[in-house]
Amino acid sequence: MRILPIHQVLPGMRLGRSVQDQEGRLIIAAGITLNRRLLSLLEEQGYTALHIADGFDDVDLPELVSLETKHEVMRSIRQFVEIEALHARRQTLSLLPGNFGLSPGINMISKARYEVCMNVMRAAEMLVGDIMSRKEVLIGMVDIKSLRDFSFGHSVQVALIALVIGRILGYNTKELRELGIGALLHDVGKTAVSTTLWMKPGELTREEFATVRDHPEAGFEILRKTSLGLMPAHVAYQHHERWDGSGYPRGLTGERISSYARVTAVCDVLDAMTSDRPYKAAMHPLEALSFIVENSGVLFDPRVVAAFSRVVAPFPVATGVILSTNETAVVKRLNPDSLERPVVTVTKDPDGHYYPHPRTIDLAAHPEIQIVSYAEWYTAPNLDEVLNMNRLVRGAMDRAVTGE
Repeated sequence: MRILPIHQVLPGMRLGRSVQDQEGRLIIAAGITLNRRLLSLLEEQGYTALHIADGFDDVDLPELVSLETKHEVMRSIRQFVEIEALHARRQTLSLLPGNFGLSPGINMISKARYEVCMNVMRAAEMLVGDIMSRKEVLIGMVDIKSLRDFSFGHSVQVALIALVIGRILGYNTKELRELGIGALLHDVGKTAVSTTLWMKPGELTREEFATVRDHPEAGFEILRKTSLGLMPAHVAYQHHERWDGSGYPRGLTGERISSYARVTAVCDVLDAMTSDRPYKAAMHPLEALSFIVENSGVLFDPRVVAAFSRVVAPFPVATGVILSTNETAVVKRLNPDSLERPVVTVTKDPDGHYYPHPRTIDLAAHPEIQIVSYAEWYTAPNLDEVLNMNRLVRGAMDRAVTGE
């Protein structure tokens, strides 16, 4: 199995991994042979890449969380955003002269808000349970992302990475649940900003940028008035604060920033940098990884970056890669102690021809062989830049882990 950009997927190829929508519902099951109609449907819905079965199906590709958990998480976030938007509209209307009769409706919304908050708590507990039940939790730097309904997918991705880091940091179940809720709802303040502004393809004006920067405070105001507690509210308020004080809205430094917000900040930056946005293309995964580890102790909490470096892999399972031997391979399995040196299945010779008998290589046991680039999905400007980024990442990750 390998990951292919959807524009490289051809009719007749077989789907290697099921495709789900933003609610976690099954769209197309694994094993289906794709045709033009199905590919057009997926492209129209914003899917950018697919797992394709190519005859080398021995990759180890476990799900980080179950389909049931993903469905419940997506449903609970959507319900929360919708009920909060309705509550805000009702509150505004109730302040207008002659609208005192709205109070019964407001009471019903208050009850619904409480129930939705309970759903968010249960969803966060499901996430924590799934992640804690796994013997090892490793995350590929890049996962398949849907451009449609970006905010919901981003929030879940951030929460998943945050919980994995929280587990490495030794958080207990209660702390993980609080972190999970805060990470899931860290961007809820965006609902107070026009969608048109968020999706603007060009550069923001000074006034527009100021409006966008208000979303942490808007998120804090929304969450502090719910039954979710103040800790998630502080995650929303502080996830754009930076270790050196260069963040916003208050310019907090170091440990004055909530520990949950410091974890969420790293995960938020990682997912944002590797995602396509209306105003910029996704960054090369190694560039994003290098940026984070190079800014340990500058923008980000060194302890968080050290934990991040232990679980976030630059070459995800099923990704095609180019080796220093000029051969093409597919990442089969991650090495927990050497994430940048996975186990790979070598599928093509230097001329691009498939080997009749592919061989498996554990790169951790073969230091003379390097991964120099992604084969298909991501490509760097040139080989020298990829090699340089690899060196930067390895060095920075070593420093992050040792605390130097």
